[in-house]
Amino acid sequence: MSSLAKPAPLSEEAEMELLKVQRVNQSWIVHGQLKDTAASWITRLHESDPERLEKSCWMALFLTHYRKNVLRDPKPLFYAGLFAFATREEIEAFLEKHPMTRAISLLGFGDTSGLDRLGGHASDLALGIAGEIQQIRNHA
Repeated sequence: MSSLAKPAPLSEEAEMELLKVQRVNQSWIVHGQLKDTAASWITRLHESDPERLEKSCWMALFLTHYRKNVLRDPKPLFYAGLFAFATREEIEAFLEKHPMTRAISLLGFGDTSGLDRLGGHASDLALGIAGEIQQIRNHA
């Protein structure tokens, strides 16, 4: 008998969004093992915090679908949305090797330290995406 707790149940809609997010994550070519990091993040939330998983999946899909006209490459939007509800501790644990997503996530706490690892255009992009996420969170 396994000692692992059963994954928390998600609504049918949330399960569909989770499947979409997993499919998108597995289909993209990304740097620095971001695909594996995201899969670990999804698993962690699925096992411990289904409410945040649901919000994270929704944000990733929303940004990718409705804000993709802002960027040619939707990956920064997707991963920023997926980690939009991470705590500071989770950002440090999961995103150390992913400077763009880390910077955007830290900006959600008003912390600009992640921008130090980005160049000028990338910093502007991070600030823009973080602003989008903040607007969405303020109106939700």
